[in-house]
Amino acid sequence: MSASHHPAEALLVDYASGALRGGGRMVLSSHLMACPACRDSIARFEAVGGALLSALPPATLHKDALALALARIERPVPPAPATTGPIAGWITTPADVVRAARDRRRWAAPGVWVASVTRGPGRASTYLLGVAAGMTVPRHTHRGAEMVCVLKGAYVDDDVRHAPGDFAFNDDSVDHRPGITAEGDCVCLVFTEAPLVPRDWVGRLFQPLVGI
Repeated sequence: MSASHHPAEALLVDYASGALRGGGRMVLSSHLMACPACRDSIARFEAVGGALLSALPPATLHKDALALALARIERPVPPAPATTGPIAGWITTPADVVRAARDRRRWAAPGVWVASVTRGPGRASTYLLGVAAGMTVPRHTHRGAEMVCVLKGAYVDDDVRHAPGDFAFNDDSVDHRPGITAEGDCVCLVFTEAPLVPRDWVGRLFQPLVGI
């Protein structure tokens, strides 16, 4: 399986440099697990970054730098977190996403469930959203950035189909009403910098129930 919709190059550069953090990084990581092309791009950007770093003049180390480094090496290694297997029918996702799906899923409305993955900073949140086949998400726009990776199923937004592994970026310039395709439920991993902005009474009724 290969994704058809990808992050902008600038976002991949932010990922490779470590500038992209938190929920946005988690969503993009899920896309990378399904997209060899973007993984190759990340590898190239990391190689360029490494070459640029190697060209910099050496920095003066603190007089205790070696002792501090050795002290860190000698510290006991914390136990690795328990492994979490994939969910049948989903693309591969980070372990935190799988745990949220299994432990924090709640039904918010008929045919709609959500599971919080992370919160903060500010009003930002990362969550899983599952919607039944054939349903339509109420019309809305955004405050700031929203990043989406499809984990299962598919949805159509402005006549563009988004299937497993696909990545979408939306902001306050986007006013839309995505619809789930008829062949099955759709599950997405979503990061938002702030709650959605409903555009109709259905959305205003729907938002407090879903909490997004």
